[in-house]
Amino acid sequence: MSLKEKLDQDYISAYKSHETMKVSVLRMVKSSIKNAEIDLGHPLSDAEVVKLLRKEKKQREEAINEYEKGNREDLISDSREEIEIIETYLPAQIDASIIQKTVDETIGELNASGAKDIGRVIGIVMKKLGANADGSAVASIVKNSLTTNK
Repeated sequence: MSLKEKLDQDYISAYKSHETMKVSVLRMVKSSIKNAEIDLGHPLSDAEVVKLLRKEKKQREEAINEYEKGNREDLISDSREEIEIIETYLPAQIDASIIQKTVDETIGELNASGAKDIGRVIGIVMKKLGANADGSAVASIVKNSLTTNK
């Protein structure tokens, strides 16, 4: 079963069992998927759906930061609940130690030596690790490795 089909089934199930938050989040995700399919002109693959889900999660994380500045605990808790729902459809993330090992190997392969190589290293590491690696975690580890190993 594709990820889109799972989202559809879970939406129907949540609707029938009156899980309002889950229905709301899944409706939004389904809408985002449909909009992306219209923009791209083809049905989304599972990898593209995962990428879209990560984008939705990141938007909510950024919203939480803004809500914290405004001291809006009600909105913070809603956004955290939305993130939890979205995370159930995301693949497990790769451990930071595995990312560090891959970054070190890639830096050695490319003879990367400073901040000028950060983008190139991130790109290759992301290709090696695939969709299960969090891009911001990879970027952070690469920046730390290249700026401290000058």
